[in-house]
Amino acid sequence: MRRAHLLSLRWLWLPACLLLAACATRPPVAPDAAAWRAHREALSALHDWQARGRIAVRAGDEGWSAGFDWRQTGTDYRIRLRGPFGQGALELEGDSRGVWLRRAGRPPVFTRDPEFLLERETGWRLPVAGLDHWLRGLPDGSADVETRLDDRGRLARLRQRGWEIRYSRYRDVRGLALPDRLVLRRDGLRIKVLVDDWELP
Repeated sequence: MRRAHLLSLRWLWLPACLLLAACATRPPVAPDAAAWRAHREALSALHDWQARGRIAVRAGDEGWSAGFDWRQTGTDYRIRLRGPFGQGALELEGDSRGVWLRRAGRPPVFTRDPEFLLERETGWRLPVAGLDHWLRGLPDGSADVETRLDDRGRLARLRQRGWEIRYSRYRDVRGLALPDRLVLRRDGLRIKVLVDDWELP
């Protein structure tokens, strides 16, 4: 009788052991590809927006920080940096044809390459061309890209145009998950962006 009881216990333990083994070896849950597609499509349809926040740039022992105000209307944009370089405000205003750079006490300068212009005028190269997409948590569709998603189907890391962008926090803005903390790195340059406020039409 005792032997039969022990055998019955063994048969009861066997499924439990198999279940535990399956749980222990189960691979991590993959990011939801369908959620990423839906999220990407919703953000891609967002053509008009405004973001305000702070940016800190560092390369070795040198760096600066500033407040920023970015207004995007279709392909037209205006970026104001408040207080960088110890020289007050700086403004980039452009569209698909090119960009004007304006600074207090200096004549405006026009170019078709905003990154080159910004570097020439300030000594710093910022990724203006892709940042309107990256700021929203999207890859720029014009270049090769490597992405890693979080468990909710949003970008956790993006590599594009020689830059690596890491997203550490999102916020809900009228039903859309928009980044409010990201860090960009390239060739020893580190750019930290904190978005304090998103405005959508």
